[in-house]
Amino acid sequence: MLNLFLVLTCFSETIEAEVQVPDFPYIPIVVEETWQIPYALEIQDIAIDWGTGYLIIRSNADGKLFLANPGNCEYQGEIALPAGSDGFGVAASQGMYYINSSTSPMIFYSDGSDTWSEFPNPAATGGAGMDFNDNMFPDLCEAAASSPYQFYYITPDGSSYDTYGLPGVNGEISGFMGHLIATLDFPPSGLIITTRFGHEFFFYHNAGATYTQYGQEPCPVPVSESLGLAWGINGYVYWSYKGQDDEYYISRLMIPVFGGIEDDPAAETYQTGHISTAANPSTGSASLAVNINDPAQILLEVFDLSGRLMEVLHNGQLASGESTFGFSGPPGIYTAYLRYSEQVETFRFVLLR
Repeated sequence: MLNLFLVLTCFSETIEAEVQVPDFPYIPIVVEETWQIPYALEIQDIAIDWGTGYLIIRSNADGKLFLANPGNCEYQGEIALPAGSDGFGVAASQGMYYINSSTSPMIFYSDGSDTWSEFPNPAATGGAGMDFNDNMFPDLCEAAASSPYQFYYITPDGSSYDTYGLPGVNGEISGFMGHLIATLDFPPSGLIITTRFGHEFFFYHNAGATYTQYGQEPCPVPVSESLGLAWGINGYVYWSYKGQDDEYYISRLMIPVFGGIEDDPAAETYQTGHISTAANPSTGSASLAVNINDPAQILLEVFDLSGRLMEVLHNGQLASGESTFGFSGPPGIYTAYLRYSEQVETFRFVLLR
């Protein structure tokens, strides 16, 4: 166990707390690009609308949702927030925008205009991070603003909700994002959340009726506040934060948690079964090694994050011992698929620039 002493600063008070962190496998968080946002006075939560392609930035100080290009964070438009909607979260899907409020028990929604409708928030969470669970609407997800730390699946009309615990969280949740995990079968779901003053990322994997924590990492750069999270269709995570210079930033992150998690998301995937690689992440290209005891027919394929077949590396007889195969592709998260001796193995690996 690791003893971490976190200094949590809130409302000008300093609280020292001892936090016990399990010894999880290391998850690299790589900062690919960072932008300062000159048109926003502040940032609360962020979201990505896969339908329109916009990155959505909530700024209560401006009274706006800003629309941005996720490729460079350049300004693309704005939507006025409803009066009296001070809160944290924003979620977006197919041109619809949802926000919560810490000053009213309502969830507000808009079709992209400055006109907002509302319904009572059945979970009464107080306005923490939000997301849609699959970008195609069936459930709006919202994190609790205070202990007990948990989140809710809320039907988009607010008629019902389900509650899920978040073991391990030790402070105010700010960023909250759901994501799918690419596998060859039904894709399970996962979560990444961050705490505003704890400056950590927490990783969860869906295990039926519960979410199980399988990772915990410090923020990749020093911050004064860790804020919103959003997942892009390009496989990147977008993270907003307040820097130690009191300016607001958005960074594009590469985090290798979207592909290849099977029965045990905490497994050291680069040491699994008959497939291995010298480095994970790899830079430029990956060298995949297959080690089998006897000559056999094998199929070795590589899929991208969406499940699209990228390349068949081998399909046929393979000699016993270790054979290596090279794979090159754009930066991203990939899953190697090996069929050998009537068994199937998958292996997750990451390519960086």
